[in-house]
Amino acid sequence: MGWLAELDRGLFDLVFPRDCAVTREPMDDEDSSHLSAAGAALLPRIGDPRCLTCGHPFEGILEGDRACPHCLDLRPAFGRAVCAFRARGPARRIVHRIKYERCPFLADDLASAAVEDEVFRRHLAGSVLVPVPLHSARRRDRGYNQAERIAGRLASLVAGCRTETLLGKQHETVSQTRLGRQERRNNVAGAFVLADGKSVDPARRYVVIDDVLTTGATLHACALALRKAGAECVDAAALCHG
Repeated sequence: MGWLAELDRGLFDLVFPRDCAVTREPMDDEDSSHLSAAGAALLPRIGDPRCLTCGHPFEGILEGDRACPHCLDLRPAFGRAVCAFRARGPARRIVHRIKYERCPFLADDLASAAVEDEVFRRHLAGSVLVPVPLHSARRRDRGYNQAERIAGRLASLVAGCRTETLLGKQHETVSQTRLGRQERRNNVAGAFVLADGKSVDPARRYVVIDDVLTTGATLHACALALRKAGAECVDAAALCHG
């Protein structure tokens, strides 16, 4: 990642004034770098009731013991996943810019907006945040791992959190974007392992961090790798669901 991509304040602002990533209006002098209060209000937040396994919101009125179709047959290695936003509209566009348009700095503002959700913030509190790793070839091509950026920002904002890069990706996988549910699971099965020289503490709670949870296959595979390494309490979180 080049140094120009990180210069989002100071002299760079004088030459290229910042606009909100959602409203496209000038940021004025707000604390956030690229997401105004008005823009954050337009992000499609997830509220309760939401699935206690994958974090997807239940539509309409919740009656009785309603199963979530998004994780009904997943049987995840993580205990619970929580997400702050639906991967729709402006939230989806921001994630796309983070991943494919070399805008990692937008992850900071989206993560800051995410912890305004009390359920999301409580879910992270006191845990070790473990970012989903990229294969070395993909990381070289992109220049950064957006999950690491997100985890680092969340750890700076939530009490008792710290981040550890515990996992590695031992072989490259194809993009999950166009794959079906079972194809996603097969694609990432066995892809993640404990990184060389790393270890886990069975007494600690770990939360695997990613930008988006779709079927939960990637977070499940990462959680499984942590459990195989000896972790006993593993949860997951993503900024967006969908």
